[in-house]
Amino acid sequence: MIKVDKITIEEFRGLRNVTLEFHGHNFAVCGPNGTGKSGVVDALEFALTGNISRLSGEGMGNVSVEDHAPHVDSRNNPERAKVTVNLKIPSLGNQEVILERSVKGKNSPKITPATPEVMAVLDQFVGHPEFVLSRREIIRYVISQPGNRSEEVQALLRLDSVGEMRLNLKTVSNSCERELKDFSRVKIHAGESLSQALEIIGLDHEKIIEAANIRRVILGLAPLTELTSTTVLNDGLESGTKTASTPKINKALASEDAKKFSDSLKSFTDDSKGTELQGIRSRIISLASNPIASAGASRESFLRKAIDLITENFCPLCGTSWDMSALRKLVLEKISTFDEVTKIRKELERQLIPFVDIFDEMIGHARSLANQFRVSLPAQAATISAYLASLSSVRRSLIELLPFADAVSAIDKIIVTPKDVGDSLDAINKLIASIPEPTKQEAARDFLVRAQDRLETLRDASRNAKKAQQRSELAKQAYETYTDVSNKALDAVYKEVEADFSSLYCSINNDDETGFTAKLTPSIGRLAFDVDFYGRGHFPPGAYHSEGHQDAMGLCLYLALMKKLHGDNFKFAVLDDVLMSVDVLHRREVCNLLKRGFPDTQFVLTTHDEVWMKQMKSVGLIPPGNSVHFSNWTPDHGPEQWKTRDIWSEIDNFLKANDVRSAAGSLRYYSEHVFREICESIRARVEFKGDGRYELGDTLTPAVRRFRDLILMGAKAAEAWGQHDIAEAIKQREKNIGESLIKTSAEQWQINPAIHYNEWANLSAADFVPVSDSFRDLISKFICETPGCGGMYYLTVTSSKIPDSLRCSCGKTNISLKSP
Repeated sequence: MIKVDKITIEEFRGLRNVTLEFHGHNFAVCGPNGTGKSGVVDALEFALTGNISRLSGEGMGNVSVEDHAPHVDSRNNPERAKVTVNLKIPSLGNQEVILERSVKGKNSPKITPATPEVMAVLDQFVGHPEFVLSRREIIRYVISQPGNRSEEVQALLRLDSVGEMRLNLKTVSNSCERELKDFSRVKIHAGESLSQALEIIGLDHEKIIEAANIRRVILGLAPLTELTSTTVLNDGLESGTKTASTPKINKALASEDAKKFSDSLKSFTDDSKGTELQGIRSRIISLASNPIASAGASRESFLRKAIDLITENFCPLCGTSWDMSALRKLVLEKISTFDEVTKIRKELERQLIPFVDIFDEMIGHARSLANQFRVSLPAQAATISAYLASLSSVRRSLIELLPFADAVSAIDKIIVTPKDVGDSLDAINKLIASIPEPTKQEAARDFLVRAQDRLETLRDASRNAKKAQQRSELAKQAYETYTDVSNKALDAVYKEVEADFSSLYCSINNDDETGFTAKLTPSIGRLAFDVDFYGRGHFPPGAYHSEGHQDAMGLCLYLALMKKLHGDNFKFAVLDDVLMSVDVLHRREVCNLLKRGFPDTQFVLTTHDEVWMKQMKSVGLIPPGNSVHFSNWTPDHGPEQWKTRDIWSEIDNFLKANDVRSAAGSLRYYSEHVFREICESIRARVEFKGDGRYELGDTLTPAVRRFRDLILMGAKAAEAWGQHDIAEAIKQREKNIGESLIKTSAEQWQINPAIHYNEWANLSAADFVPVSDSFRDLISKFICETPGCGGMYYLTVTSSKIPDSLRCSCGKTNISLKSP
């Protein structure tokens, strides 16, 4: 990953010309809503990906990056809207890179240097902008539907190909299953046709042999002993004994074909099935007359076909390059909007299946009639053949149902028999009636020829059905095996994430949920997420936990997932107002978590809460000078900025300019802020004020007194544990604090008003330097001196509110307050 040193934003979103120096460290942007904080977030995402999540996705309508990323006054000049980021790549030896991207050329950023190694790192962000996280994104990991959560989590872990492969295998399996049904139907019809030809019920081998042998005996042929895959029922029958130019018609079989064909035609109109078919037709017409339903069903069918075709990283319709997982997700989301219409359509398809079976049987008899009478009644056979050809499109319309108009037209073609077809069938029946009854030998010969022909048809159909069944079973097995293996693999991944998530959440809520656990349970296309609620069981996060707890869970789950995905390479993350519901106490623990748990990750944080900003600074999560405060935004000028600086350097600069009044004001305001934070961190007792206006005199003495008491408590605990060296070191710390307090003369304020902060502005620069130095020394006693920490010491308590330890964010200082 990367670390950002500087970002320059020009004419982009609500920012006209803003430069922020990150220096590769954590950075915070604070300000009221609507002052441009999220513009910084959008700029970072745009620079690294060319996209802005906030301007895309469901519900955004006509909003787009091209039209709405430029500042409102520069929307006609998108080339002016650009973001330049100076960054370093730790994995490449802190390689310095300059990345510049404009809205007009958003797909062609200028990257210097554009080496293959640099491009490979930056390509990680394209299509996976998970480094930018807002509350809108974070909460969906926690309270979304299991199916959606599975997609979101797998996408974040770059495991979306697992879901895609599962869907592809499922699509193949479903296709093979449909194919098997069609071949099975053909096999059934071929079997029924053979039974009809053999004049038997069922296809028992013994019955087939018996029926064939009866005719073979009449013809003087040797009887068959068994029925195998190569048995020929008319074996030994001479094929060249025909004496007439006109092929003989098997009167019995022709009669049966004509009757079955006629019965099939009548079944569509005369009996209960005809009534049912008319009802289906009416429902289809009703759907077709509803433009929304009709369009929805058509689009749903089209989208389902598109799902089967999405196998590469481009749209199967227009060929535009897409991230395959994003395209598939988009199509599935669109399909879900047609659920009601889809339900009706599938019910109609189910009701039409029996009619398709009748239709297939009718087609078989029609084909047989056309073949038998092509010589003796060529015109009528041609009419039947033409009708047969028209029925192929009818069958397809009955199966697919769409377009609705074609399905209605198909039903209309079969519920009314064409006059020429009826006349041809009458002529065929007359000819059949005029055919003299065949001799026993002729009947036996025709019987065996026809039976063998239909036996071969059945064998072909059986082979095709068997192959289809093998394909279906193989596809199903592949799908189930892949699902089982992937679920086990995902389960192992989720168990690791589950453990990290629970640990992270416990560190934030160590005061009352130290036994917290969570369960991530994957199943086919789903990911259940349940969390412990004070030992009462595991429930969905939204069941009992507050919104603030859910926000914290979302952040912890995100961090656990990123840790799993990137490991030590998790170097950069943007958190956009993600903890607005978390209470003040737990926000401090969040700061500690980000600082201690992810010391090598650069976090860019935004917040509208100044208390939250102060806590980030006091804990040391945000280094001095690495924050900016936005206020008073206008479309003409953008936000007004107040960027924080190192307060002591600021005071020194004021004194060098002999500006004591400004130096005194800075020291006063900073000291008031710091000692309020110290009182909160160590739970010092301060006299309550209803207006909440606490001056330095209200907080300094309680803070120092409380801190000294805690240190002495730690020394006493160390003595009790026999840790005498540690106890002496702690006592020396307490002594140093007392000496620093004396230097500030804070205890003498009641006697000498001249050293009270109200009188500071009247001092000379030389007189004020000792005051500044003494307060700097005193405040330093409350802050960890470890390089890179700079966090304020804070008190931890047990669940019963008993002081437990005094520690810093980095953990170098940890004074136990509990005696044996």
